[in-house]
Amino acid sequence: MTLRKKIAVSTIAASVALTAFAGIPLSNKGLADKLGLNGVTYASSALTDSALVTEAKKLYDALVATGGWPKVQALQTALDGLDIHVKGDIVDPIVDRFNPTDAEETQLEGLFFAAVSLSYNPSVEGLDNLRIQYGPLLQSFATEAGVEDLTVDDVAEYFFDIQKELVAQVKNKSLSALLDLMQNKDSVKQLMSDVLNALSGKNYAVQQVFTHYEVKTADVLEVLTRSRTAVNKDSLFTEAAVALFTAYESLNPPTTNPGTNPGTVTPVVPLPVSTDKLLNDLKAALDKATEAEKAAIITKFVTDAKAEIATLAAISASTNVSNVNGQAVLQLNETSLLSAIAGISAVSDKVKEVAPASALAKTALIINLGAVTQKDVVLNLSDAAVKLAAAGSVSGATFVVDKFEITIPVGGTFSSAIALTIKKSDATAEVVGALKSASEIYDFNLTVGGTATTSFNRSIVISIPLGDTTGLDKELLSVAKIVDGKLVFHGGRVSGSSIIESRDSFSSYVVVENKVSFSDIASVEAWAGREIQVVAAKGAIEGKAEGKFVPKDKVTRAEFAKMLIRALDLENGSAVESFDDVNSSDWFAPYVAAAADLKIINGRSASKFDPNATITRAEMATMISRALKVQGAADVTDVNAALKGFADAAKINATLKEGVAFAATHKIVIGDAGKFLPNNNATRAEAAVIIYRALNFDN
Repeated sequence: MTLRKKIAVSTIAASVALTAFAGIPLSNKGLADKLGLNGVTYASSALTDSALVTEAKKLYDALVATGGWPKVQALQTALDGLDIHVKGDIVDPIVDRFNPTDAEETQLEGLFFAAVSLSYNPSVEGLDNLRIQYGPLLQSFATEAGVEDLTVDDVAEYFFDIQKELVAQVKNKSLSALLDLMQNKDSVKQLMSDVLNALSGKNYAVQQVFTHYEVKTADVLEVLTRSRTAVNKDSLFTEAAVALFTAYESLNPPTTNPGTNPGTVTPVVPLPVSTDKLLNDLKAALDKATEAEKAAIITKFVTDAKAEIATLAAISASTNVSNVNGQAVLQLNETSLLSAIAGISAVSDKVKEVAPASALAKTALIINLGAVTQKDVVLNLSDAAVKLAAAGSVSGATFVVDKFEITIPVGGTFSSAIALTIKKSDATAEVVGALKSASEIYDFNLTVGGTATTSFNRSIVISIPLGDTTGLDKELLSVAKIVDGKLVFHGGRVSGSSIIESRDSFSSYVVVENKVSFSDIASVEAWAGREIQVVAAKGAIEGKAEGKFVPKDKVTRAEFAKMLIRALDLENGSAVESFDDVNSSDWFAPYVAAAADLKIINGRSASKFDPNATITRAEMATMISRALKVQGAADVTDVNAALKGFADAAKINATLKEGVAFAATHKIVIGDAGKFLPNNNATRAEAAVIIYRALNFDN
């Protein structure tokens, strides 16, 4: 097989299949190797410093960020894995145009096999040997075509321009239309013919060589057809095409239009037709209305706006899921997604403008993949979508995969392209030991902007479907993190047939029934026994020794911080605190930091937290109330009225009265014989009861 066959397989066929430059090593030698042009004279231009390398890196990063890298890699692997004779047959339509001599055939055969070997064991030394041994031979063919010093830059420029022209010709198509096109061989041929013809008027060195040897567009298209047939799996080409298309689209994010409010991002794509109509109808109605009529029009608009946002936020994505190497991969229609996000923000902004008192909270997209049979699922949000959402009125995205749900926020850690892989496996005894499992094992791998991310400053919320819970105590179910083969319990709230848990980090998780027993709680069993068992099952409170709860011991401020943060899923590994008496190595430091970050807890002074001091009932009530308000609970409207029934209300510190009023109103902390006893220290049993009530709080 000649070098020209190698060139055609690794550049022409792959590029026409929309996969060229996937994963290019970013050096002049590495790029040449990837292109199969190991013998090309490199000339004096340093490709490592060229604009083409910058462009290649951007494309590679975009493929990684949008989750497309595995797709183009799968196709490249399939092409590379073809039998050598099959590769020769694929590119015969081009190779036959060159008519190499037998001697050239033999030499180029050696180059081909050496290049294949090098591709599986790349090295600069090996590449230099190829360059020295075969470079002059390759250049001799270029010279015959009147092209001196054919460089890697020349080849790279040509194929980048093929890709750019292709995207230009399909950029207005929806993803579904692109899929339809790519699944029709005649349509693909016509598309690529249009692309190549569009470039025919430009003076490319590569085209000069092809023209000299009378390589026709039809020859290149025939190579495409043969390569698809040889791979014998059209889905690889389709999925790689969509991946590359999406990557290119992500490199052109929405821009800020002059004249808009600072920070307002206006998408390049138009608003949804329904949104345009809603906004235009409002304007027309207000323009014609009297002042007396405007209030009713605006009231109706607010109602219609909520309905419009709900419609735009609900995205049915079952047709956007592809099977890639056994994984269910979600690749949303970028144009439609950006349009929906822009529509939500536009409607929300208009509500805020015409009815400030009715301003709407940010909305999460609900992206429903439907029933997915694969164990592994890959979820993607492009860089453009994340940025547009974060700048507007979208709080994040809830992905629904059959009965599993996960809500990912935007902003903070999640400020660029998001790719999340979820892998399910059976919960074996090797993992859960003697405990009874109530779910499969879920393993999460997250990248943000192409970078692996395991902890984040805004919580992700997961809703894990429960399996058969017959015979299990649902109140004792807990989400357990698998750490070095051991289970660390993180709680979670059972809702129907699922358990909901907020996470500030990712690993592997499973739901188990966690029965915890203590031998020293008989004296409090009647009023605190069940509560202690449940709170311990959730991992929010632990015994002081094996089997010993010590229910009458006083609770310290540090201990209660952990109980509260762990029980209510408020952990935040990114939070930091600045108290002089809390060291980062202290066991309670992350809980104090999370509580301080959410303003749930204050220090005893500006610089002192006093972690080992006992906590009072009023302090505990206040921390509980602040934590529940973080989760959306409403303030007590009349604090004094709420405290009126306590004879010792005057003893409550003024800064704690609001918290005590909240806790007392909702019967989370209950008084004793007409007194609240605000300055009494709380026992561990009392703390367990209060945490249990907070877990079951319903605003």
